Amino acid sequence: MALDDRFKQRFLAAIRHHIDGLRRKVENDFSDEAVERELASLTGDPVYARFGLASYEYVLVRLIGRMSISVGRRLGEIYDKVPRFVAAARFNLRPDQVAEVFDGLELDIGLRLSQLSGADAEHVKAIVEQCGPLDGKGIGIEIRYNFNPNDSARLRKDCDMAEKLRQAGLCPVYLVFSSISPREDAIARLGRAGWIFFQGQEALDFTEKLLGVNMMAVLEQEDVAQSIQSEIKSILSAMYASDVVRKVYERTLVP
Repeated sequence: MALDDRFKQRFLAAIRHHIDGLRRKVENDFSDEAVERELASLTGDPVYARFGLASYEYVLVRLIGRMSISVGRRLGEIYDKVPRFVAAARFNLRPDQVAEVFDGLELDIGLRLSQLSGADAEHVKAIVEQCGPLDGKGIGIEIRYNFNPNDSARLRKDCDMAEKLRQAGLCPVYLVFSSISPREDAIARLGRAGWIFFQGQEALDFTEKLLGVNMMAVLEQEDVAQSIQSEIKSILSAMYASDVVRKVYERTLVP
């Protein structure tokens, strides 16, 4: 089976898995029982209750916020793991060779020239040389769908990883696929630590150049796009048709 076909199957399987997870989250979190439990928790809290936040309106804010976080995490799972699978298939490597570990920290994609065939090594070397004058032993890639870190410990680990990669002679490349989420201050800090950043379309273009697959092409196929968008619309419709939304509407919007 061609790499494009294997990528498509793996990508769609990951998407279906996470869509099912979002559907279950809405069913669980927006159920009447879960909403009342959330309201009871706020009512019993001495701070939230005194600030007037023990209400269905604020329950809805909390639930939608969690849903947004879950969507971001699930997109991250898809875009973190699928490129690793593609890299292993594209360069005929074992999963443990691609997901190299440095002092307990697992790299998303590691490609050492010494482990590649002659043609593949030349291909990766040419890409590494475009990133900057490095030792040229390979490339180490971290991948995020969105990038809005508020965890200083996570940033320190990423800074440490850049140093470890450079010590190993690997070019540190950070791919951020979302163009709306990156925090410029965090990117500047990691850039100073040695990471080379590609964001949005540049990250997608870099991935296609390195791995030989267009990660957006699958989503642009009409049948796939219609199916996924229909399922997402169904999930969001179920969320807004929930009892808590009705209660908020009745309390705040209906004269």
